[in-house]
Amino acid sequence: MNRKLHILVIFSVIAIIPIISTSCSSKKAMTKTSLREFTANRLIKEVENNAFEFNTLQAKMNVKIETNSKSFNVKGQLRMKKDSIIWTSISLPLGLEILRVKVSPDSVFFLNRNDKTYLCENINVFNDISPMITSISFIQSVLVGNDINLRESDNYKVEINNGQYILLISKKLRKSIKQSDEDWKIMLKDLWIDPTMFKITKYYIKEYNDNTRKIEIQYSDFIEVNKKYIPTNITILIHGNDYLKANINYSNISTDENIDFFFNIPKKYDRIFK
Repeated sequence: MNRKLHILVIFSVIAIIPIISTSCSSKKAMTKTSLREFTANRLIKEVENNAFEFNTLQAKMNVKIETNSKSFNVKGQLRMKKDSIIWTSISLPLGLEILRVKVSPDSVFFLNRNDKTYLCENINVFNDISPMITSISFIQSVLVGNDINLRESDNYKVEINNGQYILLISKKLRKSIKQSDEDWKIMLKDLWIDPTMFKITKYYIKEYNDNTRKIEIQYSDFIEVNKKYIPTNITILIHGNDYLKANINYSNISTDENIDFFFNIPKKYDRIFK
């Protein structure tokens, strides 16, 4: 993995997190229950009805990252304005900032305090990680445990396993993909859904006919915020040419407040290019 892509992967893992509010209740563990039968479309509708809405979000976080060769811990701050800005600052455990990143609808800006460099690229640079990461709306939907791309269709079937619903890509869709002669990338996504909150507890994402890149996202420790449930813990696994795992925990979180997104590039910093 080249140097810049490694930086982008780390940022993406740190950025893809669920957010909670300070007005929340105690954490909710998933409970087993006798599950009702749902069609795929009805289950998708329940997930949409329980989606979390926000104007601004901010949180502090502790993150443990593991790669093929090492593991390390960092602290961070995350700030977001819906469909507009994602801002994050990453620091060493002692508090020294080492990275600052800002994502806008069309660009990503990266500031490396360690070697005094910065990066400015089109948001499509995230395609090096996954073809699905093409918009700020997609990233933000993952941050709060939603799914903007989940729509009612006959592309899914429902199974029940270990007390949860699972939305699986239908055989019909897989067959149509297999028979297609078009040279374009198709992402397949399976989802695990809690039956009491109708919140996503796990994503499994891969590219059709490509087993080299897979993303698995697991949500846990849900809390109730304004009658909606939000996960407070996330584990992210990225499999590809390199392996990366991140475990993230949060504190001091608030919503819908005035937030500063300060991002200044010092004149002495050198720009790096793809």
